[in-house]
Amino acid sequence: MPGQAIHELVRKLGISRDRLASMIDATILSPTATLEDYRRLISDVASGGFHCAMMPPQAALLLAREASSSGVMLCSVVGFPYGYEPVEHKVGLLEALAEGGVGEVDAVANLSLVLSGEWGRVEEEVSSLADAARSAGVKLKLIVEAPVLSDEQLARLASIARGARVDYLKTSTGVISKGGDPYTVARLYRVAGGVPVKAAGGIRTGYDALMAIAAGAARIGASSYRRIVETLPVG
Repeated sequence: MPGQAIHELVRKLGISRDRLASMIDATILSPTATLEDYRRLISDVASGGFHCAMMPPQAALLLAREASSSGVMLCSVVGFPYGYEPVEHKVGLLEALAEGGVGEVDAVANLSLVLSGEWGRVEEEVSSLADAARSAGVKLKLIVEAPVLSDEQLARLASIARGARVDYLKTSTGVISKGGDPYTVARLYRVAGGVPVKAAGGIRTGYDALMAIAAGAARIGASSYRRIVETLPVG
């Protein structure tokens, strides 16, 4: 996209660097990250105006007090990255995270059940997670792994999520598929039926984020959060 058209799109969407930062879940989910990495993440969120610090469950529970003292909301994951755990385990972890001070949870729908067409079991899981999240006072983002689903599967899962009243639908984990591209975001946005979409997976620059937002994303999940804001075309 030519530079002038990019700047026009930025103006049309009303995206400043501050606003973009507020839309980003700054994320570290690497298995090699240390507690110091997560502490730096909390510091980055506090100084950079990002929406939240997204980290694995144990790190979130260990650092919840430090995050709170910095005015940073913690987000964490349940069933990451494949969603294979029994629903009772997922619900238990969600409740423990909420009790420990986490404000939002990104939960992976059981991909095997979705691909197998076990829709009754999928609905039971999603409804159980959504009910637990509401009871615990946390927001639930359901990760659907859109790139590996057919249009029919994606639409069916989105319909279940709407019925369960999840707070967001998230394109992917970024582990087995990269769902941050505008095509994938648009696919999910079309079937979301008004449920806000979080784009994640492969978003590394301001241009990537801009294209995801133009395609319908209301939230961005990314480990390249600083670079995204710094490279947003402005002016």
